[in-house]
Amino acid sequence: MASVRLDFTPPTIQNVVKLHIEESVSKDGPFGEIETVTQVGTYGNYISNYTTKVANDPLDWFRIRWETSDGVFTPYSGPLQGGTKTLVQEIVDRTLLRNPSLNEIIVTQEAQAVVAEQFPGEDPNEVMVEDSNYVQIRGMTNMTLARSLIATTLASGGSVSKFTAGLVSLQAGTTAADPTKAIEALIKAANDDLGTGASYVLLMSTVDPDGKSAGYCGCAPGSLHGVDLTRTVAMYDYA
Repeated sequence: MASVRLDFTPPTIQNVVKLHIEESVSKDGPFGEIETVTQVGTYGNYISNYTTKVANDPLDWFRIRWETSDGVFTPYSGPLQGGTKTLVQEIVDRTLLRNPSLNEIIVTQEAQAVVAEQFPGEDPNEVMVEDSNYVQIRGMTNMTLARSLIATTLASGGSVSKFTAGLVSLQAGTTAADPTKAIEALIKAANDDLGTGASYVLLMSTVDPDGKSAGYCGCAPGSLHGVDLTRTVAMYDYA
């Protein structure tokens, strides 16, 4: 017998009471159940990893499914080889490391959405860690953290406390503006890592102080008394 640590995404349904673990020598099966785990935690705090000590081979393939108190089974997870980890779970682990107060279910949902955006057409729960580099993983972690904060803290009217994004430590106070700036910084850092987002150049029409240019509004003549290039704004006084 061999010991194998399995990392997985916890369920998002209530009344889960068992975790069923199956093993196969091949990714395509056939699979056979090797262990049933009853210490699975409670709703909102289900286990996200388990080390089975009854595996036949640490390099075999494993899959899991959950069972509720009503005897209802969830669909099987995708097969996962021993010693490997899904990208979603890696991002969830890193996000909770940055802010342990976040709800793991919400973080998982946001991580799945972020991975789905980066790997369109693929099941996000089957994308593996090795499919991304460290910079991309950091970007997806920061994006997941930002979205999780929006979904929890801001939506409930709370405030963001101290957390770390990569090598940057952010501290937000209790005012409404502070957490917004912190989250904006996270999103910008994530977009930089992932090569996403967009930059916009705003073009302002030519200012005609005398109101004589073709197509101009025909307003009374006035005087241009200032231009703010940082915001592309012209201050114009009418007579």
